[in-house]
Amino acid sequence: MGKYPKEKVPELYAAKRALIAYLKDHNIDPSDTKRIQTDPELKKLVYKLNKERDKVMANYPALDKSNNIKLLKMAKEDKKAKKAKKVKEVEAPKTEKKKQGRAVTKYDYPQVKDEKTGKMREMTKDEKKKYRTEQRKAANGGTTSKKEKKSPKEAPVENKKKASKDDKSKTSKKAKKVKKEED
Repeated sequence: MGKYPKEKVPELYAAKRALIAYLKDHNIDPSDTKRIQTDPELKKLVYKLNKERDKVMANYPALDKSNNIKLLKMAKEDKKAKKAKKVKEVEAPKTEKKKQGRAVTKYDYPQVKDEKTGKMREMTKDEKKKYRTEQRKAANGGTTSKKEKKSPKEAPVENKKKASKDDKSKTSKKAKKVKKEED
């Protein structure tokens, strides 16, 4: 039987022990991944270990029957719990609550092309602030806050004043033309 009689997958454990022994014998740091590419023996041992792990994962459900039974029991309990939850939901109608306040949103800031160097760079604080206001404006359909909603109402009044000034200037131009024609 050997040194390790109760191993379910002796090939996997043998490959793992061989790799560990090689690392200890040659004083190799296990976190040194570049060494795998340069050392052919180490590369071979790692490849063998990965191959054995793949075999175990392919056959896992067939190997672990006790765990499969446990998983089946858990699945049955889940189905019972879901049915009970559905019955409770049908009995008690849901009441929807509206969230008060502002929803927290995270922004994925795009990179900006730097005019001086021509390379892509992260946004500055001011650029990020402008980006956020533009995004909120787009999400609200063109308006960002109450203050900005008032300003468009005031704008037409200013336009009327400008229009009346334009009308006066047009009429004065006509009057000048008439006077020139009379002269």
